[in-house]
Amino acid sequence: MSRIFKAAKLDFFACKSMLLLISILVLLGIVIGVATHGPIYTMMFIMVFGVTSAGAVFSVHEKSHSDKLYGFLPLKKTEMILGRYLYALLIGLAYVVIGAVLGLAMSRIMSSGTSPLAYWATLAIAFTYYGFATGVAYPIYFKFTFAKAYVFTMVPMYIILVLFLVLTRKTNFVSTLVSLINFFSANMYLLPVFGLLAGLVLLAVSAWISNLIYTRKEI
Repeated sequence: MSRIFKAAKLDFFACKSMLLLISILVLLGIVIGVATHGPIYTMMFIMVFGVTSAGAVFSVHEKSHSDKLYGFLPLKKTEMILGRYLYALLIGLAYVVIGAVLGLAMSRIMSSGTSPLAYWATLAIAFTYYGFATGVAYPIYFKFTFAKAYVFTMVPMYIILVLFLVLTRKTNFVSTLVSLINFFSANMYLLPVFGLLAGLVLLAVSAWISNLIYTRKEI
């Protein structure tokens, strides 16, 4: 377990040079929220930027060729993968906390506040999206490298759009959505739990797929 934490720590230090860019992205999310008078937009955009930050670790390692070092370290491929996903989880949690704090602060400062249901639902959806988007991107990066597969980072958006269109046309999605809203209105404390569990499950499935891919790949 300690080697997995060390692998995650290695990824963190490799990406320390991106702290300025991350700060700029967070500031951009705030500007978008202020311009649209919607704290929810800030919360969502920050999590989208979080996906970018989580994937950038592949770019940093590839540009510096530090990914080749894993072949010389006393680190199994599975441990490296788990370390990379631990890094992604910590990045995601950091972004969702930042989004939560900024969203709450902006909601209280702005005249158009955000209802508790909308606030918690946004956080749940944002972290679920983060788990889904990162979960789709990581196996692709492990298979094809960041430079070759960066174009596929928009795939999650298209998948969500297609699923939404299919659900609205082929099922009673609207009535189901209304039922969910009513349920979570009465049980708002379940929203963050649902979002966290959904994100964790998506990352876990992705880690399993990445392990199948990378352990069969020559470094």
